[in-house]
Amino acid sequence: MAKLDLITSSTRPAAPAAGKAYFETDTNKVIIWDGSDWTEIVSDTAPAFSNAYSVDFDGSNDYMDFGTNTFINSSSAFSVSAWFNVDNISSSYPTICLLKTNLTKGFVISLSNTTGGNAVYNGVWFGSATNEFKGFSTNNSTLSAALASGWHHLVLTYDGVDPLVASSTTVYFDGVEYASNRAIGLGTYANVNYVAKGAYMYNGLIDEFAIFNTELSSSDASDIYNSGVPTDISSYSPVGWWKMGENDRGTGTKITDQGSGGNDGTLTNGPTFSSSVPS
Repeated sequence: MAKLDLITSSTRPAAPAAGKAYFETDTNKVIIWDGSDWTEIVSDTAPAFSNAYSVDFDGSNDYMDFGTNTFINSSSAFSVSAWFNVDNISSSYPTICLLKTNLTKGFVISLSNTTGGNAVYNGVWFGSATNEFKGFSTNNSTLSAALASGWHHLVLTYDGVDPLVASSTTVYFDGVEYASNRAIGLGTYANVNYVAKGAYMYNGLIDEFAIFNTELSSSDASDIYNSGVPTDISSYSPVGWWKMGENDRGTGTKITDQGSGGNDGTLTNGPTFSSSVPS
């Protein structure tokens, strides 16, 4: 059975093909374009959630650009969620997302499995360039092994109190708290936002990338992980939610933003759609 593409009232296409139908998650309406206007049908239930696509980044120059905006900054709470399946984590810091204005304002979320001095830093690093990605990870061989293969889920939360206070940030890995109480320097900034782009480009798959302007709780992180299978996160009110192909039929270079921000992503330098998804 065919399923309707999901959008919100703020992300309605300007002029789709006549007869094209969508389901609006924020209004609970089925809308149909008649060639000149929308016909709206109130629906009691949303179509079943589905996840059939992810995006494959080559680790060389592929990335997704979702524009300059002010989704989040160090003066208020926020969270970031992403599913990832990394191909190569052995010798670099593949970047899941980069949100920054310049080298002193913003942050990067990177993975790590790299030997430095007498330590091996494994897991998730988060921070601004001037703060050297203050780590959530040191000598964690269990996490290192897990990152080496398969799909995993990451949630990073910030409480909005003070980016330099030790209790400000928490990382959840596959639904379980991995680390917290790390002081991170962010700065207040307007974001220039990318997925899979940074000093070390990401090589692998990313799916269901989302940003929230709230601090998700531990139970939220567990519920979004959903025992390893992506689920509908609209009840958490994401300001940005890029399903990485599901609402764009796995074609083209546009990734429609299903969150409230209406910031569609643009696949740049040739990332490809994949049918490999968390399951």
